[in-house]
Order: sequence, then structure tokens, then C-alpha cells
Amino acid sequence: MSTKFCKPKEQFVFIINNYDTILGVLLEHKKDGSDEAGTMREQLNKKIMDFIEEMLYPHFGAMISFVKESEVLTEKNDQESLKRLEPRVGELIQNFNNNWRRSLEQISKDIMASFTNFRNGNNIQQIALTQLVQYYHRFQKIVSQSPFSNNPLRSELINIHQLMVEVKKYKTNF
Repeated sequence: MSTKFCKPKEQFVFIINNYDTILGVLLEHKKDGSDEAGTMREQLNKKIMDFIEEMLYPHFGAMISFVKESEVLTEKNDQESLKRLEPRVGELIQNFNNNWRRSLEQISKDIMASFTNFRNGNNIQQIALTQLVQYYHRFQKIVSQSPFSNNPLRSELINIHQLMVEVKKYKTNF
């Protein structure tokens, strides 16, 4: 039924909401450790992670792609291919610095508006923001290594603690 929705985001929201409801019913009638609940929880978590990637990509897709590509090349010790990625670093840094706060706000609003279950939406929001912090940390680590370490814009990277402080503003206490 999720294919009735045109956009992947809407498909994920439909599936996540349904999996969450099914899991809730299972937990009411069975033990938390049951096979059915475990399987449903695994599927729900996978769809949540897919949804999070879908939500982060419009705002941070270039950085995420760069991180994934660079990590593969670093693992292979492919210095020549890494050098070809070097010109992208400055643009990625500037783009992140110029847009990260606005993007955090938009992602947060989109996630919270997508889910009728407040706790589920809040949980997904926190996972998404944590995932962003992890991607940014990986990005910082990559650009601190050769061949990117000599890039003059590297010094303009925002401090990860500044990002984490901003992310904490979206943490809901209830």
C-alpha cells in the first residue's frame, strides 16, 4: 500500500506509522521478547534509518556522499582518487557552514509533522540529529587527513560541540 504514495518520504512515514502501530499491538498482547515483536522492531528500526537518510539527504547529501566515498577510498588506500575529491572540500565546508542551522530546523519540523505519535516522532528526530552529528564527525576526521588537511577552508569548519549544542535544543523533555 505504501506504493500509493508518490514520494519516498511519504512511503516511509506510512510504513513506520503502521509498523509502530503493529508493534504496539504485539506488545500489548505478547511479551516484549517475543519473536514477532523482535522481528517487527527490527523492521521498524530499518525503515526508520532509511527514512532518516531520506530526510538528511536533501540538506546534507553532498557531505554524506563525500564521507561515504572518501571512507571507501581511504580503506582501499587509494590516494589518487582521494586527491581528485580534494576540490570538493571547500565547497562542502562553505555549504555546511551557511546552511546547517536552517537545515536542522527544517529537518526537525518535517519529522515532527510527519508522525502522529509524538514519542515516535521525537525518537526519530533524535536519531536523525544524532546521525547528522556522526556524519559531521566523520567529515571532520576525513578532512583532517591527507590530501585534504592542507585545504585553507578546513579552519572554517564549525566545532562539533557547537553543532551538538544546537542539536540539544531540539531535545524534548517529557
